[in-house]
Amino acid sequence: MSLTLHGQTTAKHTVHPATCSLSPADAALARNALESYNKGDLEQAKPQLIKLAQTYLCQTELQAAAGMALADSGDNAGALPFLDRAYVRNRSDTAIAFNLGVAAMKSGNTKRAEEIFSDLVRRAPAKPDYHLALAAVQMQREEFAAAVASFEKANTALRAGGSSASLDMKIDWATAVLKSGQPGKAKELLATVPESLKSAPAQEILAESEEKAGNYAEAVKHFQLAAQLDPSESMIFGFGNEMLQHWSFGSAIDIFKYGVSKYPSSELLQMGLGIAYFGNHSYDLAAQPFQAVLKRSPQNVTAAELLGRSCEVASSASVAGCDTLQAFADAHPENAMASLYAASSILHQATDTRDTARAELLLQHSLKADPRLADAWYELGVLQQSRNQWDESAASLEHAVQQRPAFPEAHYRLSRAYARLGKGDKAQAEIALQQKYAQQSKDDNNRRMQEVITFLTAKN
Repeated sequence: MSLTLHGQTTAKHTVHPATCSLSPADAALARNALESYNKGDLEQAKPQLIKLAQTYLCQTELQAAAGMALADSGDNAGALPFLDRAYVRNRSDTAIAFNLGVAAMKSGNTKRAEEIFSDLVRRAPAKPDYHLALAAVQMQREEFAAAVASFEKANTALRAGGSSASLDMKIDWATAVLKSGQPGKAKELLATVPESLKSAPAQEILAESEEKAGNYAEAVKHFQLAAQLDPSESMIFGFGNEMLQHWSFGSAIDIFKYGVSKYPSSELLQMGLGIAYFGNHSYDLAAQPFQAVLKRSPQNVTAAELLGRSCEVASSASVAGCDTLQAFADAHPENAMASLYAASSILHQATDTRDTARAELLLQHSLKADPRLADAWYELGVLQQSRNQWDESAASLEHAVQQRPAFPEAHYRLSRAYARLGKGDKAQAEIALQQKYAQQSKDDNNRRMQEVITFLTAKN
């Protein structure tokens, strides 16, 4: 959630040139440029102010005006040298200091901005804008407890001046409180504000507060209201993701389907829809959203993996989306997972239609890209068993369990190979290992699903 400074983001500072070092012609130019700037004519004022400020470095007013003109036009990094020179020459001017702090914060120098705003707060503790500016930069620096204290001081200063905190300020304040680990207090800040019922950002913070407090049913209500108030991509994603977090895949499907219909080019919503289908075991339907993402972002490894996993376990021989998996693998031989899943999708087709030679070649590509990929060794071992190549199968499956000891399916297949090769003791040992790791494998699959959901959340 982006923070804004409440009050003037650029402290207006009406300036006029001192004439100590300016030529008469430049003094006239400076007056005209400053007049234009003070009237809001940046296009006319900015180039003249920059040129004059570069010529007359001793002129504090020109340095400040050039810096503010650049900052007002969005060039905060360009504004810094000018504002810095003005600040060094006149540290008592709080407007120059404030503008320097804002430019430093917006250009990424948050440490410098925090130092400047902290100094302003010490010099003028009754100014709410200074406390709010300090809170904003503390939020950027993830100093959430300090930001909460700054918001509280800003609120005190506002009340002392006969004003009250705006809804936007309370949302930012509640965000800081929530991120500092106080969901109950964050909820209190917004729950009693009538305007929050019509504010999507407020509802989003309330939802996150309820979720952190373990009140999931209330969290869902707030996420739903936020999405209704602001059916933007991010809000729809927040609502759908809330369903994913609690594995309510059916509800998540409905939400993400609506989102994709509204924002068909959104990779985030397409991924959400695919994951919701996948979690709901609707693998045939999951493939298409992952394919859509992969077409737009061919290097998206997670989309390739999930497309492959969907195609691998899909019930239909021909699933929309899976037809591009082999082409993707061919185009990206360095992507071991893509080659693996392309091969796996072939091997899970009906026996009389599958191209096993093609699958074997893809598995070889996968293992060339990553010789430690246990799943590729496993699939190769299974393919070799279908050809009665028991020695080769045993060798491949030994590689699989070496790379991943807790691999029950590979232990089972290896036991079959050993039995065919007359190695009964080894076969029994592999059966024991298969039984040992069976539950762990199920837990790992659930954990992987949670990792995928967490990954999706982190991308937002």
